[in-house]
Amino acid sequence: MQKKFKLVLRGTLCVLLCLTLLLGASGMVSCNTEQTETPTDAVQQTEENTEEKVTEVAVKENGMVDVVVFSTDAPKGTKLGTKNLKVVEMPLENIPRNIVGTIEEVRGLYTNRDFYEGDYVIENRLTKSKPVIIDKDTITEDIARTDNDFVIVTDFIKPDTGEDLHSNLQMLIDKNPGRTLFFPDGEYVISRSLETTSKPGDSTSFYFSSGAVLRAADNWDNDGEKRALICLGAKEKVNDINTPGSNFFIIGGTFIANGRCDGLAVFYGRETLIKDVVILNSRIGIHIVHPTNSNSSDSDFDDVTIVGNGLPNSYGIVAVGLDNTFTNARISNVNVGMSLSAAGFTSNCTIENTAKLDTAVGIQCNSGDAWISNCTVLDCPTAFKLNSYSGFVKQCTAAWPSGVGAQNIAFEATSFKCNIIGCKAIFSNRDVNNFYLRVGSNSGGVVVSPLFDPSYCSAGDQVQQYLAKGSTIITMTEYKKED
Repeated sequence: MQKKFKLVLRGTLCVLLCLTLLLGASGMVSCNTEQTETPTDAVQQTEENTEEKVTEVAVKENGMVDVVVFSTDAPKGTKLGTKNLKVVEMPLENIPRNIVGTIEEVRGLYTNRDFYEGDYVIENRLTKSKPVIIDKDTITEDIARTDNDFVIVTDFIKPDTGEDLHSNLQMLIDKNPGRTLFFPDGEYVISRSLETTSKPGDSTSFYFSSGAVLRAADNWDNDGEKRALICLGAKEKVNDINTPGSNFFIIGGTFIANGRCDGLAVFYGRETLIKDVVILNSRIGIHIVHPTNSNSSDSDFDDVTIVGNGLPNSYGIVAVGLDNTFTNARISNVNVGMSLSAAGFTSNCTIENTAKLDTAVGIQCNSGDAWISNCTVLDCPTAFKLNSYSGFVKQCTAAWPSGVGAQNIAFEATSFKCNIIGCKAIFSNRDVNNFYLRVGSNSGGVVVSPLFDPSYCSAGDQVQQYLAKGSTIITMTEYKKED
């Protein structure tokens, strides 16, 4: 049998319990020395109403009472019901004032502050009307320099609103020089490029969680040189041979160019890292715009996935300057997979002409003497366009699995002066012009142990002229026998 009490939680609870047991009554008991009137509509009380509240509870024979708590997190403005509330038993002496005993007492009300799973339901923190909530992305005065090296963006800016967040994100960058910005899961929409400085000590880095997306707004309005979603070092040129590196990075995240802009760009700066990123629907996926430090850009790109916009002026990666490295890139739906100028190192990259553009080039080397190794180019009419490149291309593969295209060239050069070592070409259509090697003029280039089937090649193929001394063509049949 339950005994019902109206307890004014102002006095000593232990005295109250003693009185209950002695009297054995089921009436109203008050420990106040003054008469307290029971409010007629306690549920309507809010934080602005500080009048003392009488709480109604049902004490069970075991001395426990039912208390309503939150079963889920309930941010300010949450409407209450059985989906986010539950009833638990608690000892009478542990209950706080203004607690709620049944869900029906507060069903349909709204939270007037943030609650978390397990919190008590407190009536004076509820309201009948949904409170006005000001999104954090509008509270610009709260964006200031922090004392932490790691700045969590959502402490200042609310994602997933669909609104343009450029101004506040740029303000967060500007007011926190030298910091790393962390973007938790969510979509962040911007209408213009986010720009950083290349000044060492003040350069900003970006760390995106796996579910974080930076997307170009439909009204993107920056079509000049600074047209990438993020432009590292774009505000000022600082680095030179006597200045330490900028040491900025972009790690993680998905960048949706929306067919309106580029993905990521490096203007000035050294010791740059871009890693584990996905770039979609861009004109240029990654762009090193200007070299620094005596033509040394010194940038590293690893595990990047780029899907272009499929237009004739689209590029996966465009890079200038010395000392750049590109590893484990996956590039598709572009006209030129990689356009490289000056020396660098490229390995384990795959470029595929999924747009079936008839002018597509896999890797285009404009100058330099760097290494390209273990890269694969698929369905590009010209797989490797070497121009006056003087470096090494080693153990790379050109293939045309779709069998389309009027002409397929594995290696092409205007002035052939590089070394092609152990590279494979897999032709699949005998009815088109196929070339393992086609060059303009000879400047000392050589081919070592090429792997392809000469019977697929047109009469103009020039590989025989440039075979290194003692080297021979390895046919596909011989290659399979060796396996």
